[in-house]
Amino acid sequence: MSTPQSLEPLPRCCETHADWQELAEHLVRDFDELGAADVVRELVRAKDGVEGFGLDRREELEMGELMARHQLSMLAGRVADIARLDPERHVRSPRSQGASATG
Repeated sequence: MSTPQSLEPLPRCCETHADWQELAEHLVRDFDELGAADVVRELVRAKDGVEGFGLDRREELEMGELMARHQLSMLAGRVADIARLDPERHVRSPRSQGASATG
């Protein structure tokens, strides 16, 4: 049984990276169809996204890499951008609306 592409783990170039600079260099190499500025922009976004969660340096780099690779894969057209919310309207019963109004 094959797994849908969206459930496949993102490929990684290395098990770990020494720092953000090394990761940036690897991502620029791995996404050569994109400009270096696009790669750096997405990596900066990912780095900003993982800082402040109390992760150690290794975990920040791992999570940052996954976030950046996902975004870069979508930008490069390697994976479809399917992770979108499609909000639907929920009809609430008069009874549940009254309960929330009275607290």
